[in-house]
Amino acid sequence: MENLILNGSDKTPYINLNQNGEMVFSGVSMPIDAAEFYFQIIEWFSDYYREPKPETVITVSFRYLNSSSESMIFKLFYCLDRLVQWDKSKVKCFWYFDQADESMEILIDRIKTYAPNISYSLYPMEDVQDAMASAS
Repeated sequence: MENLILNGSDKTPYINLNQNGEMVFSGVSMPIDAAEFYFQIIEWFSDYYREPKPETVITVSFRYLNSSSESMIFKLFYCLDRLVQWDKSKVKCFWYFDQADESMEILIDRIKTYAPNISYSLYPMEDVQDAMASAS
């Protein structure tokens, strides 16, 4: 299994999926075909799911997601939640968002309800640069 890194664009997010259990999703997600864009990510998750690390950490800092991207993110969080349910990995999510963005807050609340076994920590978007710098 190899790491998967996708550089972001004005319509697609930056994604860094590391086999050591550290994952990053950031930027904007509004690809023309979200299912096609997220296919390789879901495929990577399927491989990771077979042999996850004891702790999985996902850092999310989306500025915008369209509805088809939201659907794909729900699928990914469902997979992560199953890792916890089946005692394969402890999953922590650090989610950075613009606290003035009510739609993102609603999305996060829906994901937390949909994937309740994940440990979530929410932070203001302006803190994301400090967090990324300290992780390096």
